[in-house]
Amino acid sequence: MIETVKYSDIVETTKADEKRVSGRVYCFDGVDSVTENLMVEMNAKLKRHTLVAVLFCNPNTQFCKDEILNSLNYFHKRSKNHIHIFCCGFGAYEKSTEFNDIQQVVSIDGTPWFYSDTALVNVVESFEAKTSWVYSGENELLILDATPSEDEADITVSNAIVCNLEQMKTDKAFTSVRSLIENLIRYAASSECADAWEFSDRQGIHAAKDSLKDGFLGLLPKSVSAIYKKSEGFAVRKI
Repeated sequence: MIETVKYSDIVETTKADEKRVSGRVYCFDGVDSVTENLMVEMNAKLKRHTLVAVLFCNPNTQFCKDEILNSLNYFHKRSKNHIHIFCCGFGAYEKSTEFNDIQQVVSIDGTPWFYSDTALVNVVESFEAKTSWVYSGENELLILDATPSEDEADITVSNAIVCNLEQMKTDKAFTSVRSLIENLIRYAASSECADAWEFSDRQGIHAAKDSLKDGFLGLLPKSVSAIYKKSEGFAVRKI
């Protein structure tokens, strides 16, 4: 996992050298600021397309306890360099004085990790300011196609979908969040994903948005996928 408390932590990690981020799931804690020169270097190293998954999950909810929390260390090991997975509000920031509401919730690689509502709100507000997404307050997964930005301190997210995990569970779109993330990691590592990026580059922005959603829906049971594909519903939609 990667520490994730501020939007800048997503930017920093996504632009970093692939060798540095291999085998990590990120939790944004943004305690240390990134220098301008380092951001320039990271932007230069960002691949044409980088698949990014951003989890908005609250460990105080029963859904997160049952479906996500105990799997974070596995996601950390399993994701490798195929996909960046960020878990907002989580990090190994016990000594930070920035957040007075931290609680220990899990261990990653034997290191205690903490959660802060304040940190989660920081990332929620940043994403809401930069996209048309509005947080539901439930456990959600954003899947982003991130590309280099002319702004050295940012990334470009032109294609994105939001998945309400709680609604998807009710719809029986997956048996568990663990299985969903496992399938997403496999897809990110596949030639099918690479072919989708190549197709979207040729066809333009609208095809890119469709490719991202279609690729994700292909991971779900056909009966549920067909329903989600027909409409921009509450459970899975483009943003």
